Amino acid sequence: MRRAGALALGALLAAAYVPGPATSRAATAGADAGAPGSGRLPEDPVLAAKSTAEWREHLVAEERERKLRYDRDRLKHHRAVVRAIVAARARYDRAGGKAAVAAVRARAPQALADVRARIAKIDHWGTNSNLLADYDALLIALADGYPAARLSALDGDRAPLATLRAEFDRRLTAIKAWLAEAASAKDE
Repeated sequence: MRRAGALALGALLAAAYVPGPATSRAATAGADAGAPGSGRLPEDPVLAAKSTAEWREHLVAEERERKLRYDRDRLKHHRAVVRAIVAARARYDRAGGKAAVAAVRARAPQALADVRARIAKIDHWGTNSNLLADYDALLIALADGYPAARLSALDGDRAPLATLRAEFDRRLTAIKAWLAEAASAKDE
């Protein structure tokens, strides 16, 4: 019987509860911030924006460091991927005629699938390595653009191949620079 009485009393008190000054202050803290006698300073929107920007910069730097360490721990695998991509490009560059380019192109899907499998072993979630976008662009170029540009070059139009080679080299340079930075990355 005591328990039933305690429960009834608790229900009665809960129904009659009216928030006092201590609880209503928490609900209206934003409304009276900076009001005279509130004990709080008004928020400075310029400083708040500056602080938010600094925090975002900090998070970007932390993410960069995390990706550097991630790729540093997988350097051996990254170097194997880069070697395979460079070798695939070299096979197209060595192809001396249209038949040779066609033969390289026929073998390319399996070679590129092997490279994609290596990349998946490096980062199966696709969110940790900083090099995934460059790898993807290079593999797409090797599957489609590079063979077509090589055939055009054999027909006398060297401009598409020169453009594609420049982009290919730019991405390879960026990959190698990232891997060199990752190799020297330190743990905190």
